[in-house]
Amino acid sequence: MDHLEAASAEFDSLWRAMMGKGFNFGSFHAPVWFRFDVVNIDYAKSSWMFEAGQLLLDHVEVNVLNHITGRWSFSQQAGNLVPIHQRPVGHHSLLFPIDLPPGERSTIYVRVESVLGLYFTADIWQNEAFWRHDQQRTLLLGVFLGILVVMILYNLSLHIFTKDRNYLIYSAYVTAVVLYELAATGLGGRYLWDHNLWFRTNAYVLFAAASFLTATLFIRMFLSLRVYGGWLLQLNNVFLIYWVGATFLFPFVFSKLFFDFMQLVALLSPVAGIVTGVYLWYRGNIQAKYYTIAYIFLSVGTIILMLGYSGLVTRGLVTDYSQVVGFVVELVLLSLALADRINRERVAREEAQVVALDLSQKVSKAREEKLMVQEQILEVQRRANEELELRVLERTRELERAMNNLEMANKELSRLSFTDPLTKLYNRRYFEEILFTEIRRAARIQQPLSVAIVDIDHFKLINDAHGHLIGDECLRLVAKTMSQHMGRSGDLIARFGGEEFGLILPATSETNAMVVADRVRAAVEGIHFIHRGQRILLRVSIGVAGCIPGRDQNPEALLSAADKALYQAKRAGRNRAVAANG
Repeated sequence: MDHLEAASAEFDSLWRAMMGKGFNFGSFHAPVWFRFDVVNIDYAKSSWMFEAGQLLLDHVEVNVLNHITGRWSFSQQAGNLVPIHQRPVGHHSLLFPIDLPPGERSTIYVRVESVLGLYFTADIWQNEAFWRHDQQRTLLLGVFLGILVVMILYNLSLHIFTKDRNYLIYSAYVTAVVLYELAATGLGGRYLWDHNLWFRTNAYVLFAAASFLTATLFIRMFLSLRVYGGWLLQLNNVFLIYWVGATFLFPFVFSKLFFDFMQLVALLSPVAGIVTGVYLWYRGNIQAKYYTIAYIFLSVGTIILMLGYSGLVTRGLVTDYSQVVGFVVELVLLSLALADRINRERVAREEAQVVALDLSQKVSKAREEKLMVQEQILEVQRRANEELELRVLERTRELERAMNNLEMANKELSRLSFTDPLTKLYNRRYFEEILFTEIRRAARIQQPLSVAIVDIDHFKLINDAHGHLIGDECLRLVAKTMSQHMGRSGDLIARFGGEEFGLILPATSETNAMVVADRVRAAVEGIHFIHRGQRILLRVSIGVAGCIPGRDQNPEALLSAADKALYQAKRAGRNRAVAANG
């Protein structure tokens, strides 16, 4: 059935009303049609973006009917069966540009088909709002995946140094989780396996099974289930055998029955894991305590994610990335548990050394008449002690090196959290922290403080005309130029996001801040950027606000004044600086 048949009166009685933005139809459904009535009340914009959520859908087709003209938009298709370069928008999300004339009613018809579970969500975005949102979630995901990669490298290095298989299995588990998240978020399909149809449609299930397999194996090693034996070991054996089969047989025996059973086992595996952890925790296993707490974080994150997909809670960055955060917290806690294990093993070796020394003294006192035998025993004991001390010293140094590596990685992650990856300037989070500090300092010593908001004029036109890569280069040039003309080392420049920048000018009145703003504006105007024989003109509008803050000065009020001044600069013709109190 095509969209014309779906919209005909013949099928009108088959439609069912549903509430919310998320719909769950389970697995292996026939194609499902959705329709949405939309009225654009924003008379300034007619170009919008329709996003079909849940990136694992095989095929999504979108058609739009304008009720005023009676015309259909051309059919657009995306999904796992459609390579990214053939989609309406070359992005890992399922995006469809739609035209919604202001004040007119349109109906969006969406046909959804999926072999895996049919979980469908719908969002309509203004173009600029979507790309800002996409930049935020991509940055967050990059930070989370970066942390996981650091954990992989850190524990691989520990495996190389200690030869302990726990670290190798842990690294395999983290690797499987990273691949699973790449498949679940669509980034893997976009950058790694978009050219491979099989991987586009099956990578999610394959890496999900691999993550369960490595998690089951890690639990077996980490909690020493072979030592306990009994029903704990047998339960782990059952799930281990199943996930080995699911991971390696999945490419050959995939079917509806197989997938349904796999979903059931995927629900039972965490339950079995938590039961195992709680039971061993009750029996005094310290490792089980760390494991159970870590697994609770992952379980809560997964529950929040599924509630968002099911429409029971409002979706957002928190719901969409709750499982990723849960994975990060879980894996960091497990890594700390492994490090604690090294420390406890070192203490056990020291206690064993003390016991050995005490036994040697007792033996020597009991056999004083046998001096030759005693000397031989003492010599053997001395060598054993020296070897043990050398091993303890070596392991201690290895632990110190590993902790230093982790500290360096944490410092680098902290620096990256305050840095805009494109312009290498500080990001808005750091800007707001410094502004709060500077306001308190200026209020305490009664010095003036000024801020400025800088916006690149007509930046969207530059992106549309020359592409986002040239737009990014323009952002870097403007950022570098403004940094070179700020004037003082105490001044701060940060990127707010998109084409906006923020300036903090301590000990600077609004009048002097206007001098800095005009200097920065003139410097940007003087940028001579040539692309394909054509100069790209770069101009900025600047809003400036300054005052001597009081003790209860609100940073948002100062930024709001600068933002209003920026708006006045744009209304006055752009390429100028305007003071809030000018």
